Amino acid sequence: MIRLALRTTLVLALGISACSRDGPDQLPSTEFGEQTLTLVSPANDALWEVRDILEHSGTLWALTGSAPFVHGFAPSGARVAAFGVSGEGPGELRFPYGLWPGESDATVTVWDAGQAAALTLSSTGRFVSSRSIAEPGVIRADIRTVTFGDPFRVFKEAGAVVLGRYDAVVSGADDLWRGRLVRAFEDEAAADEVIIDFTRDLPGADSRPGAPAVLVPVPLWDGCPDGQVAVLDPIARTLYMFGPEPGSPNAIALPFEAAELGRDDRLRYMKHQLAAELRGQDMPVSELDQLAESVLAGAEQMFPRYAPIGVDLRCTSDRVWIQEFDGASHPLGYGPRWRTVSRQGPASRFAQVAFPPGFTPHRITESRALGVVTDSVSLQRLATVEFVANPSTHAEAPSTSNAKVVSDQ
Repeated sequence: MIRLALRTTLVLALGISACSRDGPDQLPSTEFGEQTLTLVSPANDALWEVRDILEHSGTLWALTGSAPFVHGFAPSGARVAAFGVSGEGPGELRFPYGLWPGESDATVTVWDAGQAAALTLSSTGRFVSSRSIAEPGVIRADIRTVTFGDPFRVFKEAGAVVLGRYDAVVSGADDLWRGRLVRAFEDEAAADEVIIDFTRDLPGADSRPGAPAVLVPVPLWDGCPDGQVAVLDPIARTLYMFGPEPGSPNAIALPFEAAELGRDDRLRYMKHQLAAELRGQDMPVSELDQLAESVLAGAEQMFPRYAPIGVDLRCTSDRVWIQEFDGASHPLGYGPRWRTVSRQGPASRFAQVAFPPGFTPHRITESRALGVVTDSVSLQRLATVEFVANPSTHAEAPSTSNAKVVSDQ
């Protein structure tokens, strides 16, 4: 059941609220310094391509892009588990992408997009059960090297899984607009519920640059602990909060202004794409730089004038977090600064938060963020950032100190 057509029911509300946008310079700011960062997994046990992180029954679980896919670490930093083999047999994984708690403390569930199934495994890797979930569509496996937006994202809620569905092949940024966000129920007799159709329902869809443009705004979303789903229309600069039951969403007009996309940002992106295509070939950095300059000269029209207002989105019980574009930190704009939107009311609704450099959050709660720290050769360690001052209070946190290392053994 389609909840509503946002274009017809919310355009008037958007026009009214857009007049009251505040400038970004007025946002209160919180910076979490290095003293809030705790490295959990040890340096001699680095991970590669962490796709999801889960804290469950005292263990910090990480899902990676290659076997063994599932890694467990104790609070001390000691590895307690490593399992998950590649294959199509019972309990084997093809393209795992998400984690959530199993039905007991001793199990975890892995969302395998390659099999369109959720596999429950014991904490030692023993196969327990599997449940089919209709596949999201045909998505290029390396889509995260091309664009932000994460079409493989899933969110587990009580009795259902929320995920994107794409009828056309997803190979670039514009394809992410041609999808629907659906709620797939565990009850096989219940039909999947369409939460929103991005192209049909989001007002900004008509103004998107379209293919073959790159570094363009795309819809972002995440599930919230209370069963709501947050969806960002990055072009209309509006955040929609969908409740667990069908009905009109709450629309929040955002005061976030888009910055111009500089030539350095475009050049970094072009070098990033060329390096991905030439992986395995020994090309000197100077030649790669020259090649990127040459290719960019003929591809300037593919880039928008303005950078997107967000490249990732996370929802907690009290706030929605939107990651700001920062081309100097990453070719796809993944930087340390996030804007937050209070879910509790208009008072101090918007703020800015900065994480320690190099830290990428995968899950955020009211008290801390779970994520990874990535080194210069893309090896990763699990890490947490404790919120010395809750972002909702906008209190300034100290910003100079050394990271606390739990274990380096």
